[in-house]
Amino acid sequence: MPALLARTPFVVLALTLAALWPVSAHAVVPFAESTSARPDLVVEATLRLLPASPLAFLAISVAAGALALGLTASNTFVLHSQTQQQERDLIALQARERRLRLAVQDSEDGVLHLDPIRDENGQVIDFRVSDANMRAAALFRRDVPAVTGMRTSELASMASQTALFHALVDTLGSGATYRAEVRAHPRHVATSWLLVRAVKVDDGLALTLTDIRERKKESRRLSRVSSTDALTGLLNRRGFLEHATSQLDTARRLGQDSVLFYVDCDDFKAINDTHGHAVGDRALQEVSRALRLSVRETDLVSRLGGDEFTILALDAIGQCADTIRTRIAERLEAVNNSVVLPASLAVSVGRVYVPASNTQPLAELLEEADRDLFLAKRARRAARDAMESIARSTRSPKARATVGRSDKPRPGREVVLTGVPSVA
Repeated sequence: MPALLARTPFVVLALTLAALWPVSAHAVVPFAESTSARPDLVVEATLRLLPASPLAFLAISVAAGALALGLTASNTFVLHSQTQQQERDLIALQARERRLRLAVQDSEDGVLHLDPIRDENGQVIDFRVSDANMRAAALFRRDVPAVTGMRTSELASMASQTALFHALVDTLGSGATYRAEVRAHPRHVATSWLLVRAVKVDDGLALTLTDIRERKKESRRLSRVSSTDALTGLLNRRGFLEHATSQLDTARRLGQDSVLFYVDCDDFKAINDTHGHAVGDRALQEVSRALRLSVRETDLVSRLGGDEFTILALDAIGQCADTIRTRIAERLEAVNNSVVLPASLAVSVGRVYVPASNTQPLAELLEEADRDLFLAKRARRAARDAMESIARSTRSPKARATVGRSDKPRPGREVVLTGVPSVA
């Protein structure tokens, strides 16, 4: 439109000359030919033509002036409309920018804009914070003016050799969005876990930091709940299989031998049937405590289900397996002597050695330990039956009658299951 305004006088002059052409063509042509290279003499030519036809010239001049005035008014109106539209667009853009800035400033996520710092070869050696919101400054235990202008190596000790720095440099070069959960150092950041998202903006990076510490805590809690036995607090079957597989792989890689135990409570059904499930639950808790106190903190103890337990003793060499079995027997004997339960506790133990060279899956090792447990229980029953048979054959009728009377429960006292703790 400004170009049209600039051409309007020439349009008017062209119309004037065209109207006067029939009247004084004889004067125009020679003058045009003589001044074709001098457009600045157009006004002089117009003045020469004025005496030839003053009325026509005046009429055409008025018409041309009116036309120029109309074109100018039209152009002015269009320009005014465009200016108003641009002003409205600018106001809307500024309002949207204010809203976005307020949203960013009030966001619960930290937002930073990083400008790369390059060396003489063009390689990125650091980043500088060019803008930050209040949440980002709070995460770094500073205010916004203090954070703005700082290098990331100073702000969060993100030196050039860290994995996060290399990821940001790759994002700057590729333009792909980066997203990762990063463990933060509490010395630099006011949290332990951050969700970091980076996207390229112009020649820098827009970095979003989300505090996911509580989310991580909840995730660990849920994982612990899903892998822990609610009654005893030990690992359940799922948790044991997961952790034991990982621990065995580590032990094999380090060349360490291990021992896997399979533990089963003796006559546990009789405890439940005679004294109820509450006493049975307490018995399971006492057994689990005895097992836990009989091994090291690095060993894994699990309740597989029912009255079955398992232990994975890592880096167990020499007489470690016998030592653990002896400790279990001593712990159970202490429980029985304390009379915390109206029944004596006893367990049978199966075991399997797992040398570092053994590559069997954990499931197969559990089956072997269970078979060893079955053989131990059968041998224990056979020995007990043999002892009872010998005792019956050597007793006199009078002694058997006396023993029978002593087995009857006395008033006011619960029945205590006979037998002593045994570890087969």
